Amino acid sequence: MAHPKPLLIPWLREQINSNQYPGVRWTNPKQTEFSIPWKHGLRHDSRDNDILIFKAWAEVSGNGQAHGDASVWKRNFRSALRAKGFRLVSDMQKDDANPHKVYHWPEEAAVGVKSCAGSQEQDNSELLEESVIFVHLLTVNSSDFLQSSAKEDILQECLKDLNIGPGAEGTAGFQPPPEQQQLQTSIVIGAHPLPGQQQYPVMVEGAACEAGLPEQPAHPMGEDVGGAIDEQFVAQFQQTMSNTSDRDHFKTQFRVTVYYRGVKVSEQLVENEAGFRLVYRPEMVGMAYDDKSGLTLVTLPSPVAMLDQTQACLTQRILDNMGDGVEVGMSGYVVYGQRYGESKAFWSLSNFNDSVVPQEISKLEPLPLYPMKDFFQGIKDFIDGGPCPPASLFLCLGEKWPDKRPWVKKLVTVEVVLTSLKLLNNMAIEGGASSLQSVELQLSLDEMMEVC
Repeated sequence: MAHPKPLLIPWLREQINSNQYPGVRWTNPKQTEFSIPWKHGLRHDSRDNDILIFKAWAEVSGNGQAHGDASVWKRNFRSALRAKGFRLVSDMQKDDANPHKVYHWPEEAAVGVKSCAGSQEQDNSELLEESVIFVHLLTVNSSDFLQSSAKEDILQECLKDLNIGPGAEGTAGFQPPPEQQQLQTSIVIGAHPLPGQQQYPVMVEGAACEAGLPEQPAHPMGEDVGGAIDEQFVAQFQQTMSNTSDRDHFKTQFRVTVYYRGVKVSEQLVENEAGFRLVYRPEMVGMAYDDKSGLTLVTLPSPVAMLDQTQACLTQRILDNMGDGVEVGMSGYVVYGQRYGESKAFWSLSNFNDSVVPQEISKLEPLPLYPMKDFFQGIKDFIDGGPCPPASLFLCLGEKWPDKRPWVKKLVTVEVVLTSLKLLNNMAIEGGASSLQSVELQLSLDEMMEVC
């Protein structure tokens, strides 16, 4: 028969009085405050004894198992303290000799009350613990890291190593000379030259309407019924699809939305159908056209206004290593990506990707991300009863992804909506698969796929 979950307050008092956990002790004669070891798992002097109290609570509370993740045990224990009104008095987790925290025992009236200070403390601690992920991104050797001096602050260690990129690809400080850059721009994706090699700029802001990008078509008239509605809808869909192509390349705009740990911090529409480059230029206001590449520069916002300074510090480190940024563009009928800085970039066609295999955007050459052939095949599959194809790209900067961690928990993420695909998707969903059942439309889709 399972044992009932114990109450935290009497259980914790009993554990402190038992003296069986090193460092867990009362700090005043009235026994209203107690100290508990709080050592980051990446410290070179980290020991099993440091987590015994967290493990014990995990075992008796059912919030973790004996062979689980120590960081989860610690997080659950901290949450339990907050829920019962324990107040953080002193946070010395960065102390070189004795990393610990001191908590004040809750007054009876305060039991179950969550303090604002506790909430902020939890957020900061979670960010520190989650910074373990940077070790997987960075090229730091784990044994070298564990042997680093105990006098170095753990957060600063993580920040220092957040120079994401060099070792893993063997391209430390990669910046080819001009003549090599000229050779690089000769790469072709989708049978169409990339922006850097085009002789003439593709488009500048404000020129989208002149280029004939598709607009939302009028809905079928209300008095049309039955087959007339379907026939008109198919014709509109075909016309819209045709407007996205000039036979040489696919035409679309890009709606770029930036999130810092799930909070939207900027949203901009890039009207340049060649694409854009994400950069960090604090001095830049709005977007700018880059004559050299023919792309639009989109700057990422500064994190200076963040209330959580730990998150701001980590985010700033990623931004500072952006260098010449991350490029997303259209070449022929293929959306491609390439990064130029040291902060690595990862991508997916879904922000709920449950894969554990990160998809990295290359620094060495443009990487095909989304062929339009796949999109039109997806439209065909939708007509046959399948899901609508994706119309967005999702980027994660500075952290490996997908990795089973929610996209919204990442420090810097970007959603790129291809507006032409979104328009076609909306039409398809609104009209329904049944209204798109047309031999003519199937032939049009086949023709588009051949062009792609």
